[in-house]
Amino acid sequence: MDPALFDVFDEKRLVPRFNVSPSQAAPVYRLDANAKIAGDLVSWGLIPAWTRGKPKMKPINARAETLASSGMFRQAFDRRRCLVPADGFYEWRGAKPPKQPMFIHFPDDRVFCFAGLWERWKPVADAENVDTFTIITTTANADMATLHHRMPVILREEDHARWLDRNVPGEGVADLLRPLEEGVIEIYPVSTQVNKPANDGPCLVARVAE
Repeated sequence: MDPALFDVFDEKRLVPRFNVSPSQAAPVYRLDANAKIAGDLVSWGLIPAWTRGKPKMKPINARAETLASSGMFRQAFDRRRCLVPADGFYEWRGAKPPKQPMFIHFPDDRVFCFAGLWERWKPVADAENVDTFTIITTTANADMATLHHRMPVILREEDHARWLDRNVPGEGVADLLRPLEEGVIEIYPVSTQVNKPANDGPCLVARVAE
């Protein structure tokens, strides 16, 4: 990932996390009012701006195939796209509990960006803004298909600017929403401690015996 992206965050706000759960805040990159890249901590679980009353759903994922036709995601797909940085993520193997958590990352531990969408919602007229995001998923590649039929969209660095560009409509970036190429990620088992949102720390990504 472009090292310059890190410069838009206050270093004190970027605390290493190893177990980010839905509803918690995570870093995202998006364009500000001046079309400059800004880094913000945003809650994971999308609430569309048009939501009235208590949200019935806060989707943490959005299917790439239906973004353009979905009332939930269509406007954000056109105007409010974001990058969600990470250096790994989890998926669980097995059809029935107890499932085995698996850690997915690049062997060199590089930071990459998921394709995301964000929204700004006001619970009531005089309330503070609530910013939220969701991560886009697509069909799993052969590596991920051993665990799940879906995977998050991981964008190439050279595609970051086009993804964020508000002058490019959703249809102009739809080609970026594809599975990662095969054979470039590493998958290995980790401790079931990751199943509890309260647990955090580097021990969660340590390889364990199966």
